[in-house]
Amino acid sequence: MAVRAAIAVALLAGTAEPLTREDRSLPPALPIPENYNSTLGWPVLDFSGAELDAPLPKAHSSTRLHKRNISTVIRRRRLQAPDAHQGGLTPLFMGIGTHYAHVYVGTPAQRVSVIVDTGSHHTAFPCAGCKSCGKHTDPYFEPSRSSTLVRLDCSKCVAAARCVAKTCQVSQSYTEGSSWKAVQMKDNYYVGGDDASAPPRAGEKWIATPFVFGCQTYETGLFRTQKADGIMGMSMHAQTLVPTMRSANKLGHNSFAMCFMQGGGTMALGGVDTRIHKEPMQFVPLAKNSGWFTVQLKDVLLNGKSIGVPESTWNTGKGTIVDSGTTDTYLPRRAAEQFKRAWHAAMGPSPKYANSKLAYTAAQAAKFPTITYVFAGGVKVDVEGKAYMEKAGAGRWVPRVYLTEASGTVLGANFMEDHDCFFDAERRRVGFARADCDYHSLK
Repeated sequence: MAVRAAIAVALLAGTAEPLTREDRSLPPALPIPENYNSTLGWPVLDFSGAELDAPLPKAHSSTRLHKRNISTVIRRRRLQAPDAHQGGLTPLFMGIGTHYAHVYVGTPAQRVSVIVDTGSHHTAFPCAGCKSCGKHTDPYFEPSRSSTLVRLDCSKCVAAARCVAKTCQVSQSYTEGSSWKAVQMKDNYYVGGDDASAPPRAGEKWIATPFVFGCQTYETGLFRTQKADGIMGMSMHAQTLVPTMRSANKLGHNSFAMCFMQGGGTMALGGVDTRIHKEPMQFVPLAKNSGWFTVQLKDVLLNGKSIGVPESTWNTGKGTIVDSGTTDTYLPRRAAEQFKRAWHAAMGPSPKYANSKLAYTAAQAAKFPTITYVFAGGVKVDVEGKAYMEKAGAGRWVPRVYLTEASGTVLGANFMEDHDCFFDAERRRVGFARADCDYHSLK
């Protein structure tokens, strides 16, 4: 059963210049609060820009792919409830195996919970009238209650939407069986806030940005049963939230950071909060112009020893993608034999490695190997056993590193655990730093 957790959301805003909006039917930009800091934005946190001084990359044109499948076996985490709202940070929630944020949509704002997903470019959630959508954290979004909502006509369809009955319709299917359908709309949208009944703080209200999302009319599979209302795609696609906010001068940089832990985490839009770091951040350049956060994986080590798989094996097809919306990690099946051999060398020949309940003593569990992912430039990310081994009863554990990908690699949420992961589309890189991702540590 999932209970409350906390994700702290912080924002680095851009300049206070007048905003430009493509859709003139939307109301004027909200006034800038008197205590707004044009360098740091709101909530006011001591963000460091020192790591953002690298030269800007050449322009990048992203393409679109289908979202990678959600984990067939959802990883369950038992979480602690957060304290009440603290300072400028926002306590949020976590579902079964996925991290999600609260966003506020429309005027007056209605709260929606959305999975934060770097492996998708779609943002969508259930709307009033959906008869097959599941029960989630919040009531369905009601378009009729918002004075600022715009229903897009066929001349303004975004991304892969199709014109049907003079509306922009979008749908998405996943290989594990989930799917949804939606109609595209546009409304003021921002991340943060304490709860649906509390009025937004002035700074949060100012960063509300006209944003296109899918108003879901149909859900199946995990989308119907998940805790969060919907999904917020955070890939490199130009229509996702962060580049949209940057274009509207609401963020200073087209970048964001996520720090996951067992029990919650933090997210920063427009930059990275170095206060939580335990070490300097290391950067890996993006490897492809795919629209995803794709990096070059050079090797995988167990307890410091290479498992002996050629570099090309990790990076074929789609390449190696860092995907916050996929619960687990998926390695190519061509690496399965070598991975299992290395596992058994570290843990003994019995039980054999499999993605099912395995029996280990407490002494054995304390020695689950550290998996080290080695990236271009020699950057190393260590993932400890507690991140990828799920406790499944007394003396039983389930490995959540799957050896099933037809090609390429997907580094999911359990890879990201206990690291601040900086998704810097502006400078075409991903940063990693061991971090204390606990919201409460930022008091």
